[in-house]
Amino acid sequence: AELQVVKSQINPHFLFNNLNVLSTLVMQNHTEANRFIEEFSKVYRYIINNHQKELVELETELNFINPYIFLLEKRFGEGLKVKIDIPEKHRQGMVIPAALQMLIENAIKHNVVSRHRPLFIHLHVNGNNTIIVSNNLQVRVAIENSTEIGLKNIIKRYSLVSNRHVLISQEEQQFRVELPLIHP
Repeated sequence: AELQVVKSQINPHFLFNNLNVLSTLVMQNHTEANRFIEEFSKVYRYIINNHQKELVELETELNFINPYIFLLEKRFGEGLKVKIDIPEKHRQGMVIPAALQMLIENAIKHNVVSRHRPLFIHLHVNGNNTIIVSNNLQVRVAIENSTEIGLKNIIKRYSLVSNRHVLISQEEQQFRVELPLIHP
């Protein structure tokens, strides 16, 4: 029950933001709007099919992340650069559903994303069998204080399914989250 409550906190702004982008595309470029709708439906299909699961294969999560990144690239253009560097040998490990999406969303929410100051997000695996999601720091001036609900959600979900911990670090120019790859 506790896991279900934590899972239900996925950000609803995602839907609103993407409908705004779609509205613009429909008026400007019908072909691109159709592709946007296809990728958008893949993202929602993943969320619907996997939100009840405690863990999913990393390969499955990455197949969801690619359409999600497409949606973000349509929204932010040259202001967002995402690099995924995860070898095949690690893709059978398990992660909590939508964790990567939440970390990417978190990076965008808390940093300036513009063509003149692009946000670089990098996903890769280190030798400790963890996925690292890092981004350059260009902190957005916040109108209100962050509740850190996204990070708390991820940490709580990992604590409920594993004895391995999520590690968070911030340096002068980089923010980094390490998610354990779980091998049941």
